[in-house]
Amino acid sequence: MLLAFAVGVYGCGVATALLQLTYTRLYADQSGQPLTEVVGSSSYTVAPWLEELIKVSPLLLAGLYAKVRRQWGLTDFVVLGAGLGAGFGLLEAVLRYGLEPDRAIPREGGGWMIPDSLFPPYIPGPAQVFTAWLPGPTGQSAIVGPQVAETFSHLVWTALAGLGVGLLWRTRGWARVLAALPVAAASAHHAVNNYAAEKSTEQAEQWLETLNELAWAAPLLCLAIAMTIDVYQLHSGKRTVPGVLTTAERADGDSAAAMLRYASWRPRWTLLVALRYIRLRRSLLYAAALSPPHETEPLREAVARITEQMDATDRQSAWRPEEIRKHLKVARAGTSERRWLLLIPCMLILPGLLFLGVGSFKSTAQLQDYFTTGNGPKILMGFGIAALAWITWQLITLLRAWQPTSIQPHGEPLAAHRFRIATALGGATTGLLLLYRGLGDAGPAGKAIPTLHLLEALDNFLVYLGFALLLFSLLALFPPGGLALAGVGAVGAVTAEAAINAALLGTSGIVLMTAGASDGLPTSSVLQRRRPRTRGRAASGRDRSNPSTGLTSRGMRARTDPTPSSVTSRRQPGTCATACETNPDSTPTPDS
Repeated sequence: MLLAFAVGVYGCGVATALLQLTYTRLYADQSGQPLTEVVGSSSYTVAPWLEELIKVSPLLLAGLYAKVRRQWGLTDFVVLGAGLGAGFGLLEAVLRYGLEPDRAIPREGGGWMIPDSLFPPYIPGPAQVFTAWLPGPTGQSAIVGPQVAETFSHLVWTALAGLGVGLLWRTRGWARVLAALPVAAASAHHAVNNYAAEKSTEQAEQWLETLNELAWAAPLLCLAIAMTIDVYQLHSGKRTVPGVLTTAERADGDSAAAMLRYASWRPRWTLLVALRYIRLRRSLLYAAALSPPHETEPLREAVARITEQMDATDRQSAWRPEEIRKHLKVARAGTSERRWLLLIPCMLILPGLLFLGVGSFKSTAQLQDYFTTGNGPKILMGFGIAALAWITWQLITLLRAWQPTSIQPHGEPLAAHRFRIATALGGATTGLLLLYRGLGDAGPAGKAIPTLHLLEALDNFLVYLGFALLLFSLLALFPPGGLALAGVGAVGAVTAEAAINAALLGTSGIVLMTAGASDGLPTSSVLQRRRPRTRGRAASGRDRSNPSTGLTSRGMRARTDPTPSSVTSRRQPGTCATACETNPDSTPTPDS
């Protein structure tokens, strides 16, 4: 969800701005019309449909991967669509009013008003945000009565469009025609909203008021439809897919109670194990509803193996903190000396946090004034250049992990990896354009968009504001790709089976195997202590001891000794056999 939010800001937002800047200027040049007229007319004709398609394009692209579209339910598409729309809408609000704290007038009852028109925009305060359903970042000031936060329109529209994409990928035959209805409804509401703002006719205002009164219920309706279909598929899968229910679930007939009991044994570890297991099994059951059994067999075998391990550890005595800590320390060896890399994005983001975070309030507007005058823009630009270099390194690391994430049986790490790449690409593109303007005639304090603006929001898009937003993109790339995707070192020697568990469950997979081994599971499941480096390497191709995983021996660097219990993995530069604990969904990557 957070990654989808970041993609909405740095992926969809950047792509939309570039496309709209391009086609409006080309059309203005060809038609001879003033650019302002072209921008005004396109705001309610072309822009709404283009924006909605771009906002759901990450879901369309993710669905091109068979394992992703089969392992995501309709609920995932709706929720992720809402995240994409929320990120896009927040970017628009920050560009419009991010530099206005000194003009903001506090309203009685909470919130602020920006005095720029007869019906000035309203920024809701905490009291309005936490007492409203889907509150938007901005609204229109009420003439009479208490001020309330308006429904977040971009979130509503993209949640609707997300349901349409989900129907497209998860239905067959004539039912796919229904996918166009939610997308068309979202685009039409968006067009009416922009038309009312541009033309301000009485009929348009009436249409918009009617639609806005119903907008709050649209995400609930989408979720109700999606969850009804998803729950049916999950229950059907549990009855037909073998080996995916624990002994306690079969005995009690209540999955929720069994999982809650398991999570309560040692909540520090068992809670995460239970949640990740439920998520992994959920992906399998969704895939089983759309795929023939032989295509889901690798993932089913992995889930069945983990189910057996959970059965063996479904008791308090299996969870021994001393043993777990000892094996986690072994697994994490090799990464601790490079944990200092985590400090780099934390330091780089500080100016942006002070500028757009702390300085965005009326009482702290002086802090924002500091960054907009004197040497402040140069400071933001300097940090932005450093952030651009960091994002470039992250992007290279992510691209190197492209193939290893593609061969996993679980689709969620694949989608997360592609979302991170989209965020990095959007941030890098924005950084390069800002660098070109900042080092050119505009300077750090100049306009990022020259001549006339495309959208009203871009009229305030100054270079230093863009660099401040660029710094925030580091949050979506945290932890650094080197730690999250094994670009900065290997994890200590563990068994090949542990590497597979870690790729599916994250660090909780190692914890689960440790608990099972200490409770009497075969020793081949136990993490082995680090061994000296050897020259032997596993043969290329899939790991023969675990054919169901799809993980390559090149990604794991596993070496098999004559005895099954001595399977170990070499520590190789640029690999991560167990997916570092800073990103549980990470996967092994190829060598440099």
